[in-house]
Amino acid sequence: MLHRLLYSDWEHPPEAMAFEVSYQEAIHRLGHLLTNILPGKDAALADPAPMPPAFWKDCLELYLLAPALVNVALNYKICVEQGLPLDATHYFEVSDKTRLQVTYPSDLVNQAQVFFLESIAVARAVFALEPGAPAKLAAFATTVPAGVADFIFTSTMDKYTWRASEPRKITALAESVSKAFQPAAIVGAAHGSIMSGLMLANLLDAPLYFVRFSMFKRKDTAPIISQSDLAFLNAYRKGPVLLFDEDVAKGTTLTHFTNFLAPFFAESHSAGVLRHGHSSFRPDFTGQVWYD
Repeated sequence: MLHRLLYSDWEHPPEAMAFEVSYQEAIHRLGHLLTNILPGKDAALADPAPMPPAFWKDCLELYLLAPALVNVALNYKICVEQGLPLDATHYFEVSDKTRLQVTYPSDLVNQAQVFFLESIAVARAVFALEPGAPAKLAAFATTVPAGVADFIFTSTMDKYTWRASEPRKITALAESVSKAFQPAAIVGAAHGSIMSGLMLANLLDAPLYFVRFSMFKRKDTAPIISQSDLAFLNAYRKGPVLLFDEDVAKGTTLTHFTNFLAPFFAESHSAGVLRHGHSSFRPDFTGQVWYD
């Protein structure tokens, strides 16, 4: 639903894309935005012209902010599962040198996975502008683990992620996939794919999951896979599963992501919202091909 209420210059990221906010503040702000948007969504869809500029600004802010729900939850899950310190501002590199600095209780590790899954569900409800989204968000706020409310979400003006977040392109990708098959699940390479992945999963009405794989920003050498990830993905082992990243520039990330995860499934397909025309990797499904 939200994708039908977004108007922007999709070639150049807006200044509003650059911000820092605590997790607690993000949840509070999302609740406020939903309160502003939900009463007017039907009128805006029926006749956009009379809607005040503030309404469209709120819709865009909601789009930019909702991925924080998943981003921070994933960071927390990674820290707890990999034995990393909990730091409000730092996203750790994960390697044999950094793992197992801290031992967390098994119930906390299990709870981190539940929290992560719920963050995806709530973010999807927000993107769908479900009538019950405010209540789901409020309930989710009561489950935030100790200390995580102070975690900081930082968004930067990444032009490629922004271009790959254009609803028209994501819709084109969804239509291309749906003509071929119905995904049993979508698995996105986080963190870059979170915004577009939430919309894509709603358009395809498919289960959604994210696995951290950030080769350039976090220096990951392989997707960060835990036992909880394996247990979740095992439920979809028969497939068909869509392995997804938002932008395929050189194709390095999606190549490694696909090669690593494809063996977990009997059937899988790769997808990207954007693909550079000269990329060495060509996903099975693409929303749009672009050239410099």
